Amino acid sequence: MAFETHELAEQTGSKIALYTMSIGSTIYRMHDSVELTIVYSGDTFYCTQVGRGNIQTGQEFLELTLPGGHDFPITFSSIAPGQTATLTIQEYHRADPSDVRVVYKGVVRSVAFQENASKSVISLVPINEAFDKMIPERTFQAQCNHILFDAICQVSSGTHSFTGNVTGVSNNTVTVGGLTASKGNGWSTGGYVRYGTLDYRLILEQNSDVLTLVLPFHESVLGKSVSVYAGCDHSIGTCNSKFSNATNFGGYPYVPTKNIFLTGLQ
Repeated sequence: MAFETHELAEQTGSKIALYTMSIGSTIYRMHDSVELTIVYSGDTFYCTQVGRGNIQTGQEFLELTLPGGHDFPITFSSIAPGQTATLTIQEYHRADPSDVRVVYKGVVRSVAFQENASKSVISLVPINEAFDKMIPERTFQAQCNHILFDAICQVSSGTHSFTGNVTGVSNNTVTVGGLTASKGNGWSTGGYVRYGTLDYRLILEQNSDVLTLVLPFHESVLGKSVSVYAGCDHSIGTCNSKFSNATNFGGYPYVPTKNIFLTGLQ
């Protein structure tokens, strides 16, 4: 019997929802039925107190509730993770578990804790809403419009990186041994540091071997190996001297700096 038929039937229309939440390579699977576990397509989903509203076509956002002590919202309790968190909701009717439908895919916008942190409220936007934005590709400016290491920039991240061990951690600073001796002071300012395969943090400043990050890592990286990537101030001078990449410079370095609307023609 088809999914739609069960949807309209009072006797067989008992739906079960499967929730797959991911942050990078970390995946959380849960369901809202009475069974302790449900195995679907080789993956195990665990019984969890999940709450949500009805999913409507074209809705701008969805709210999901989980116990405050669940591993997923705890990840957001102090420091937001360095990767995008996503949610996929699948549903099927108990009378026909072979017909599983994806009913929602979204990106986590925020996580809030309520009722003395016993409850978490997760706000999501549809995945097409999150990435379907019109962004200007290029502006008329002296600085480069490209993102360092992207396909248009063409600078290789592999040849402009440094891997070393973290010898010190304090709030949002980490010390990476040997960085300055290898690359020079300030080399990674404006760049980023990567821990593991998918956890990144923007580097606000490099002072000797000490990196000031926009946010600390979610877990301690003391004694761990990290990869540090060069920063770029998007000027033609840095593009040429640091990366030998002036051919691919994506700005207009000779834009006049004088504003005639402020100073006049003289």
